[in-house]
Amino acid sequence: MIDVNLVGSFNVIKAALPAMKAREGLGPASISCVLSSWSGSPLNLSTAAGVYGYAAYSASKFGLQGLAQALQQEVISDDIHITLLFPPDTDTPGFEEEQKKRPELTSIIAASSGSMKSKKVAKICLDGIKAGKFTVTCHFIGFLLSIASSGMSPQRSAWHAFIEVMFGGLIRLISLCFQWDWYNTIKKVSKQKNKNTYCLFLVRAIISWEQVYDL
Repeated sequence: MIDVNLVGSFNVIKAALPAMKAREGLGPASISCVLSSWSGSPLNLSTAAGVYGYAAYSASKFGLQGLAQALQQEVISDDIHITLLFPPDTDTPGFEEEQKKRPELTSIIAASSGSMKSKKVAKICLDGIKAGKFTVTCHFIGFLLSIASSGMSPQRSAWHAFIEVMFGGLIRLISLCFQWDWYNTIKKVSKQKNKNTYCLFLVRAIISWEQVYDL
């Protein structure tokens, strides 16, 4: 995951950047890094929060955010704008396959975020890139999460900067509520799994005893 999402993105940018800096009279340029509003999702939270079952994925996406923040400082004098895309779960064949394989707990947590059509996500992202935004989100939850994880990220919109300053504390409280809910869900599912494992152990023990007794 880290090799593909983080190192792969770095290598592509490194290869393309010299030509982008050398352009003349072509106006501003843009580099886009795809994150996710939820990690694996709630998923795709990757840059905003790590999510159960997606440790490596989350690490790679957190790394992209740091890469984008530092890179923006390095290329802003060349009129190159960095954009972080925070797409939610998107209705694609790949997403359908992912749902079949990801852990049960991940599916339970991710169910709260919903999914969007690929064309709608693509249009929102492309419009954000054209507008020169540093962060592009696709729905309200993603917007809240981008604020919660803004940290030292640049902000080109005075209105969004105002929202981050005025409502950052409230959004932090909301994010804590999400976290409490996730941890409670993890505890409940884990207890149920342990209970099921214990019951299965007893059944197997009884069957084994009956087989020995019959002998």
